[in-house]
Amino acid sequence: MDKVLFFSILLVFLGALVGSVLQHRRLDRVLKDLRGFHVTSRVQEKRIWGRFHLYSNAIELIFSRPYINRRKHPLTSYIIFSEQMNDIDVIFRFHDELTPRNQQRRLLEIDRTKNPGIFRRIQRSIRNFMVAFREAIDESIGLLLSRVQKKASSTLLQGQDGYLKKISSNTLGVVSTAAYDPVLEHYINHRVVFEAGKKDGQQVEYAGVLKEYSTGWVSILDCSLNTENNLPLSDASRLMMQRKMDFNLHLNKNSDDENKISFALEITNLDDQDMIISHIEDGEDYQHLINQTLTPGESINILLNDLPDSCLSSINREQLPISLSLIAPERQDEEIEASETDDDEIRYPALPDLTLVFDTFRDVDIYIPRSKGLLRHGSEFID
Repeated sequence: MDKVLFFSILLVFLGALVGSVLQHRRLDRVLKDLRGFHVTSRVQEKRIWGRFHLYSNAIELIFSRPYINRRKHPLTSYIIFSEQMNDIDVIFRFHDELTPRNQQRRLLEIDRTKNPGIFRRIQRSIRNFMVAFREAIDESIGLLLSRVQKKASSTLLQGQDGYLKKISSNTLGVVSTAAYDPVLEHYINHRVVFEAGKKDGQQVEYAGVLKEYSTGWVSILDCSLNTENNLPLSDASRLMMQRKMDFNLHLNKNSDDENKISFALEITNLDDQDMIISHIEDGEDYQHLINQTLTPGESINILLNDLPDSCLSSINREQLPISLSLIAPERQDEEIEASETDDDEIRYPALPDLTLVFDTFRDVDIYIPRSKGLLRHGSEFID
């Protein structure tokens, strides 16, 4: 066999293999930070909460407990493929929902970004160079492959310019999400103001530290938001993760009517600032107004005797009474080593399908598609 032909076939095979491997292993460098963290994603104004998994062509949010949809199908995760990524408005990583271990993970990654080692600096420089000159490198590889093709003594590779060019593009695709933006590069690890738009035409500003960017995403750390928060009371695992609030819940048959269930809950504010407890709702017609401000360390006791049957459908009445003390593991009297992970398989009994609505300042990391806004201001002077 002609050596040039053999070399050409080998080059095509290896190029296709390497390109395929890189294509499947390629992950967005901004979203990689979120792997294993619990996040809240706002998708077309709908909030979805779960543990973040990242794939080359999708993201998946793993729920802490199965949800039953209207068709009575159990749902354990929410998957968003790359084609639907633009439906995501923003992803929040709230600091008060991080375990001590994940807080350390977050701080370690930030430290690596602020104080990169020599290898990390070289890697970023090479990546930025490849992105900046990607088109020239792409054309050079395409020209090289075309010249090899012309020298082949067989017609096997004739007319394969487009295919060879595709191989070179896939091989360089490993840096396709990296992007190189001189302005954003200048503000890495500095405070900025990112301006995003809403469907109603209003603008929202996220002020924080620019950590990273890619072609599709940008991450802004250490933002502070004072917004309305919606916390599902049906998800005991999520209540356990709250570092600003402790919950003591009690479910029992109503003393006046055993066919009904009363739900008593005690909420304690563990934050260093006031918290406004607005109301409890079921997302439909039921709403229990509270409108009370909790000062730091203060508790409130709420008794619900008028819950509609629709929010109690998942309750196993044979398990009543049910009492739960949902306190973050590091604040419990007994140290439970396994509770330090986010992968606990604790199975809590079903709780009423209700949502607690409250207002407070929350520290959060923002991950937002670049198509939904832009870096509008620097927020500190840089030498």
